[in-house]
Amino acid sequence: MSSVHLLALVHGMWGNPGHLAELRRVILDTYPAPVDDMELQVLVAETNRDDSTYDGIDWGAERVAQEVCRPSFPELIS
Repeated sequence: MSSVHLLALVHGMWGNPGHLAELRRVILDTYPAPVDDMELQVLVAETNRDDSTYDGIDWGAERVAQEVCRPSFPELIS
């Protein structure tokens, strides 16, 4: 079983996940396969988009934490 490392990409004010699509692509092209038994999972946060960025860092971070705990990342929850 490999170790899983999570890289969470979070955009700034008035942003949306599409703004980080190219960054995610470059990261996955650079690290396409597990290295030394470590797998990289890249999460582009979806919950903090558009006017949700006005809530502040603390609420935004809470939403991203909840997003990480969703079933789409089961290997991170176990």
